[in-house]
Amino acid sequence: MEGRRFMAGLSALTTYATLDRLEQQKAAALANTPYKKDLATFKTDVAKLKFQSDLFNNTGLLKIILKAYDLENDIKDINRLKEVLTSKLSDPKSVVNQSINKRFLDLAEDIDLYNGFTKLQSPQFAQKLEERLEKHFSDPRLEPRQKILVTNSALFKKDIETFKLRAANVTSVDELFKDYRLLKTVLEAYDLDSEIDKAGFIKKILTSDPSDESSLVNLVQDNRYRELALDIGLFNGVEGLKSASFAIRLESKLAQSRFEHNIDDQAPGVRAALRFRAVAANIKSPYDILSDPVLRDVVL
Repeated sequence: MEGRRFMAGLSALTTYATLDRLEQQKAAALANTPYKKDLATFKTDVAKLKFQSDLFNNTGLLKIILKAYDLENDIKDINRLKEVLTSKLSDPKSVVNQSINKRFLDLAEDIDLYNGFTKLQSPQFAQKLEERLEKHFSDPRLEPRQKILVTNSALFKKDIETFKLRAANVTSVDELFKDYRLLKTVLEAYDLDSEIDKAGFIKKILTSDPSDESSLVNLVQDNRYRELALDIGLFNGVEGLKSASFAIRLESKLAQSRFEHNIDDQAPGVRAALRFRAVAANIKSPYDILSDPVLRDVVL
């Protein structure tokens, strides 16, 4: 019995060491990519914006944003860009909604310049931008073999395609919560699928206002709910759920979640080690550990 435990522990240690080495290589590779500098420039310059003209006169900042949406070549026509990105999203006849290039609509939905700089200057958009740029510059050869197996599997691809098809047809929050399969995929990406039987409670959390300190999403001691609430934006309806940025976010998180669960099945304890490694730099208090169920299980 003790021998088996020792071998299991050794196997877990070996697995973690291999994955840790890959993460270090990936981090080193990404540290040398142009997008890190671009991201720093974006955060500095976007905070200074006061008027729409400030953005469209800053071609360096605008180019960084466009690059994340594969629209970099469109920097040549600033007037056209301004016309598209500042048009009214809720008007079916607006320039952006008439555009044949869906990437313009994705960007317009994410920054919503018609209503000012609130979205563009938000931490959520900075995160979206970073994820898009990282995906653009990342080297798939540095991903763990076990994760590649997840993303290349027929089941994963089908689940992502099904999510996109079903999400596109959702017109209300109620419809999302009535679609069991769609809701389960969303919750699984945020490691909340085991909570699906509490759909009513989850709905109350995700539709509460994250900007209100007394709202339910800010009172629940589980960071998974707050992260999902901020990403999906159900407080403002279902447009966030239907957006390309949320689809990218969900695909990334679902792949990571399934990868971690598969690893833990093979080598128990590695998932917690990986999670701790990922969030260690952001842990500032015991609450940060207790609000993460994976880390909480380790501590308690």
